[in-house]
Amino acid sequence: METEKEGNKMVLEKVIFHLLQAARLCSQLDLSRLGALEQREWEDRIKICKNALEFTKDSVEKLSILIG
Repeated sequence: METEKEGNKMVLEKVIFHLLQAARLCSQLDLSRLGALEQREWEDRIKICKNALEFTKDSVEKLSILIG
């Protein structure tokens, strides 16, 4: 039982790590070659993606507490 908990914890930690990495990578995108309208559109899309990543990260953290 303890081994299963440790395994779950390690998996969830990896998920959180990769979600944070994805959010950081989104922040590094250079949209300067796009036109002003396209740039705003993509900035909005990226913001939505980052919000979804943050929501998912929070959910995984809560799950970690529940199964930990």
